[in-house]
Amino acid sequence: MKIKRIAALVSVMALLLPAAFSAPKAKSKAAKEKTAKEKSANAKAGKKDNGPKDVEAAVYMRYMDASVADGSPDTWGAWNCHDPKLFQDDDGTYYVYSTDAAVGGAGQKGLQIRTSSDLVNWQSLGVSAIQKNWDKNWLKWVNYNRSNGTTWAPTVIKLNGLYYMMHGIITDVNNSGYRVAAISLAIADNPKGPFYPAQTAASKNAKIKDVLDKLGVSYSQSNIIRYTYNDRSWDSDDPYIADLYCYNTGMWDTQNGFEGDISSMSYGFGCIDPEFVMDVATGALMEYDFGGRKCYGLTYGSWKGGIALMYVDKVSLKPVSPDGTVMDDPADTVEGAFGKAIGGGYGAAYEGAQVIYNSENGWYYLFVSMGSLDWDYRVGVGRSKSAEGPYLDGNGENLLLTPLNASSYHKIGSKIIGAHELKGEYSFRAQGGESILRTKDGKIIFVNHSRTNYMAGYYFCLQVHQMFFTDDGWPVLNQNDYYADKTFSEKLKALSAEAVAGTYDAIMTVRDDEVKMYKPFGQNDPVEVCLADAAPTQSKEMILAEDGSVSGEYSGKWSLGEDGFSIVIELDGIGSFRGYAFEAVDWARKRSAKRKTVSFSTIDGSKTGEYFWGNKRD
Repeated sequence: MKIKRIAALVSVMALLLPAAFSAPKAKSKAAKEKTAKEKSANAKAGKKDNGPKDVEAAVYMRYMDASVADGSPDTWGAWNCHDPKLFQDDDGTYYVYSTDAAVGGAGQKGLQIRTSSDLVNWQSLGVSAIQKNWDKNWLKWVNYNRSNGTTWAPTVIKLNGLYYMMHGIITDVNNSGYRVAAISLAIADNPKGPFYPAQTAASKNAKIKDVLDKLGVSYSQSNIIRYTYNDRSWDSDDPYIADLYCYNTGMWDTQNGFEGDISSMSYGFGCIDPEFVMDVATGALMEYDFGGRKCYGLTYGSWKGGIALMYVDKVSLKPVSPDGTVMDDPADTVEGAFGKAIGGGYGAAYEGAQVIYNSENGWYYLFVSMGSLDWDYRVGVGRSKSAEGPYLDGNGENLLLTPLNASSYHKIGSKIIGAHELKGEYSFRAQGGESILRTKDGKIIFVNHSRTNYMAGYYFCLQVHQMFFTDDGWPVLNQNDYYADKTFSEKLKALSAEAVAGTYDAIMTVRDDEVKMYKPFGQNDPVEVCLADAAPTQSKEMILAEDGSVSGEYSGKWSLGEDGFSIVIELDGIGSFRGYAFEAVDWARKRSAKRKTVSFSTIDGSKTGEYFWGNKRD
């Protein structure tokens, strides 16, 4: 697994230095931007579409041509979006904040912003969220400066009329292989920013100052949590580094909660990918009592010692120590304040985690992105009755790994989304960086970034899916991109057996830990990957007959519930899959074909733990 791990880290650095990872520049910048804008206009006008049109032109154009990613940020739309964070403001507008990554390194650093009124059409803004308002202590810790500052995977919430952002990065720019990381807090008075470091926000903005003064909150520094492989306190003259000892190092045994005697790349929590714990049944952040203090739960972590759950003060979002003290310093300065391991560990490539709670069924869910960003990334899920775990996948495996199974992590975590190819359609891979939100009208939306199996790996885009929960408490996705217009609403509603019956292109997820050399699309040379997650799972033909029989490449029986959308598919020799059938829009069909279809999405949550989904053919 060592080769794979190094390859994935090279991939991360490619995002940091995307000019070295960019497409050949056959055209001038001005020519490319002109072409991209023309194609964007064509998409809006529905040009190049001579067939039957049953949805907006954006659906036909999204995956047909990604050249808009080569243009200026205002032409990107859903392209060049990595590690998306979905947020909805009080007026209903959707925002996606995402990592500093784009073809050729384009765009202002400090986190991209996209907006949408309908989750279908996205406008990328040319101005970043941070707008060069970097926190000086954060920059020093991660060995950056104002001119080369960049960051990843933010999260944004709204409290007391202000917008709070957490973001972080892990780097080894000063000492190759020996990484440092930090998550920092920034505040804005509007969702487009600028987001100022918490320490200086009140001095930069009168509204922020007024709100913080009324709350009685001030910040002596902005960082929530830091990581360093080696102790840096002894070789630095900077008081922020020398005087604030960091326990979250390569010596911190995350699963047993103590500082060991030797350093390891498998120890410590990597400080990126912060996310708050939310109740998807209500949209509210979950509140906890930690040391007698009202707190929110916060997850973070990448590779190393795994995924952490820590607690922050409900009012200030500052870290809270086990005795309930609100900390002015980073959480890593107090043992027990920077979290408990709930997933991954021992160097397994788990990151991009989010924990959600569903108060309607009483389950917590841990979602993790795993694998190599470019080649075998995918999202796994497990569930628990407690925020602190254990989180078990659909066949009972614990997402908190052990030294014995950490190298087989690809087999663990039910694959809610991963590389796939429906017959005759555009194919996708390396989906991850997920973000889950309950919208103001009650939908549960899951967004992720995705690479493709028809474009080079430096092209990636935003995908939006609606999530549902089965009657036995498992999340399932509409694997098609979300769609709605004036005449079509993507929701669960009664369908007849006649409407559901037909021939389907069906995908059953596959999990394995077999590592082989494989050449993903656009890769010059083969790379070492987990084949089950790198090679797209090919669809199989399945026929659902009105009499309730299943035939084609599967055999068994199926039935609709009395509600007309609950479906059970029992496959001979495999398992029983429960979920839903619904009307959907298939964005990935090639040519100008009809896009409206019937889809099903199910999971066997009692035996195999695999997902099973598909789209009905025309």
